[in-house]
Amino acid sequence: MSKLLRLSESEQEAIRLKAIEINKLLVKRGLPPLKDSELTHKILELSISYTRLNPEGELFLDLYDVESADNCTKVGV
Repeated sequence: MSKLLRLSESEQEAIRLKAIEINKLLVKRGLPPLKDSELTHKILELSISYTRLNPEGELFLDLYDVESADNCTKVGV
C-alpha cells in the first residue's frame, strides 16, 4: 500500500477547517495544537474500525456498532 494519500482540494480544505476548530479547543485546554496531517491520522485511526459496507455497496461509519466500539482502541490526542 502506498504511504502517500492524495486529497482533493475540498478534502484538504475540510481538514484545514476542522483542524482550526479542534486546535482552538485544544489551546483553550492548555494542550498543543495538531498539524493537519496529525489530525488526519487521528481521524483515520478512530474511524477505520467503524467503517462498513451497506447492501448497496456504499461505505458508511457505523457509530452504533457496540461490539466494534468495545474492541476499538481509543486514540487520544
